[in-house]
Amino acid sequence: MPLPRPALLAPIYSLTSAFAAGASPSIILTHFTTSPPPVAHEYGSVHLQSQLPFIGRDFSGISGVGEYFDLLAEHLSYSDMKFDSEDDWVVDPQNMIVCLRGCATFTHNRTGQSWNEVFMWRVSLSEDLGESEPDPGQGLKVQDYRVWADSGAAFLASRGEWKDIVGGKIDQGKPTSQVAKNMDAVNPIGHRLGDGLESYGGCG
Repeated sequence: MPLPRPALLAPIYSLTSAFAAGASPSIILTHFTTSPPPVAHEYGSVHLQSQLPFIGRDFSGISGVGEYFDLLAEHLSYSDMKFDSEDDWVVDPQNMIVCLRGCATFTHNRTGQSWNEVFMWRVSLSEDLGESEPDPGQGLKVQDYRVWADSGAAFLASRGEWKDIVGGKIDQGKPTSQVAKNMDAVNPIGHRLGDGLESYGGCG
């Protein structure tokens, strides 16, 4: 029998509250299961991993998920994170999966360039068997965490080029389209950087 909706969504609220409060990676990690082993995956092209080593691969186990959040904190910081209301979440109580949308201002730590971003989470929950005899629903934690975000903006910010894109021209006055062609030659990405994020709309 599916868990009652409040019990199912309680760990989601805990996770979003931790992110909104700017919790450290070690605190965020406490919201994940230890058994079964958790997984974190932020989608993005493997061709961008030299600048964004936290995208495009699975981080498995509690140590792997910890590595993901450590890498994320090493490269990016964020502010003003918020999430859509529960009414806009997609909830699958049978499989204990919740999809939701958030937004924040992200900053690349090395270049200092910032951008506003809408991102999507798909969170699968599981009873944490590492807990000692939890009551039903009380040991529920995040077991599978998947993120779709604007890796294109993050990549450009990592190269110090995001502000130039926003301004319309980069690379010593070359049109943005020409620079995009040059970047495609270096990074053969199957689609345009940041493509698809616009369909998510705003947040809040």
